Amino acid sequence: MSHSANGGSSPPSLQSLATPSSGGKRMKTVLDLIGEFAVLHDAKVMWGGRLPDEAERRWEELKDFYDLLMSKSGVGPRPVSRQFSAKDIEAKVTSRERLRVPLEMDMIFRAGEEFHAAKGVNVSRGGLYLSSPLVLPVNSTVTVYLASTDVTHEALLEAPGEVVWASEEGRDHDSLPPGMGISFTTQDGVLERHLDAMVIDSLVRHLSGVDANSLAPEFLLKERVEL
Repeated sequence: MSHSANGGSSPPSLQSLATPSSGGKRMKTVLDLIGEFAVLHDAKVMWGGRLPDEAERRWEELKDFYDLLMSKSGVGPRPVSRQFSAKDIEAKVTSRERLRVPLEMDMIFRAGEEFHAAKGVNVSRGGLYLSSPLVLPVNSTVTVYLASTDVTHEALLEAPGEVVWASEEGRDHDSLPPGMGISFTTQDGVLERHLDAMVIDSLVRHLSGVDANSLAPEFLLKERVEL
């Protein structure tokens, strides 16, 4: 992704991507690691998909851990040693624009004048992945309907979007079923807040009660993570 002098923000500096040594005295929490990953993930997009070597290695390391936390194996029964709140996540994980979280929710989308059932597989503030028997071509326009829990607004929120990639076979390496990647094209304040709340809620459920014995114990020890 390129950035002109008068449009879009500039990529972060190399210094700003430097990560603190894990040998420090302060104990980290899981949220510190996810917050660091979110910052690097945003920077990776702004750098055109490739970070400087050291930052790229750190991104890969944190992504492996994040994917493990977000996987189904990361939300099974386990003793809750720490419970994070939505406020904790808002404070620690500030770069949430492109942070993708599991969704697993029945949804409806409209293509043209026809409505179709689908399942939301994952979501970020910028888009979502829909698993559907109907896989539309790239560049197709759709409207996704999201259930709203806010009684002051309509029961369903409309999220206009565009198909940015599609696969009738799914993606084995991402464990994705057949479906479509949707990028939201328009967001008002209500929709943006709702999407952010969906991301935060998923993080609350997946990051609370992390058990070091079942989730990368060597990595957590190296990072000096407090559980």
